[in-house]
Amino acid sequence: MYIPSLEAKLAENPKSPVFARLAFYYLKEVKPQQALQVCLKGLEFFPDYGTGHLILGQCYEVLGRNIEAMLEYRKVLRSVPDNPTAQALLKDVEQREREGFKAFAEGRAQKLKERRDSLTFEQFVSAHSSEKESTVDFLLKQLQEVRKGTASSQGGDDPKSKEKAVATPGGTSKIVTATLAEIYANQGEYREAIDAYKKLLKERPVEAGRYEKRIAQLEELTRLQQAELK
Repeated sequence: MYIPSLEAKLAENPKSPVFARLAFYYLKEVKPQQALQVCLKGLEFFPDYGTGHLILGQCYEVLGRNIEAMLEYRKVLRSVPDNPTAQALLKDVEQREREGFKAFAEGRAQKLKERRDSLTFEQFVSAHSSEKESTVDFLLKQLQEVRKGTASSQGGDDPKSKEKAVATPGGTSKIVTATLAEIYANQGEYREAIDAYKKLLKERPVEAGRYEKRIAQLEELTRLQQAELK
């Protein structure tokens, strides 16, 4: 019953502080967009009007824009620090934001785990590998030997070992295969896995499609891992 009268007053005088009451009743009638527009327009003329900022914060909150609501409530409290309504509204929205962020972080962590577990090493090798590669345990032992810097992996007379060994800047060799790259991936060392696949991409362009697809997947896992750690 108040809305038509308040609308008429505001139409007659757009610079009237009555905008805050009109916005309040718009909210009661579940018209948050109209309430928001009225508040924004009114606050252009009354930028220090605490009640206007309080109602604007409630508009944002109803629309799910909690960060903006928090900013408006804090504006009120800067002017009137002991305003109980603003204190209660701010406390409530901050709590919901904390709970929402916690749920978001837990969801991202679960998503990362699901992606990590969605494709096992044995599945990847059996479905995609074109090389005649050894078992996981055997390659893990080879990897350990390579990390110790065994001379035979780089300077031996066996031409096959030279084909498998790739020199690194530190003088250490690494056996680069798709299986090795997946070992890195299963250990959560996504950057090392990406580097291994990029080397394979240069050496075996015929497999470019498969390697590029796997690199893209690993880069996404890296982004998720970094987001989880923040």
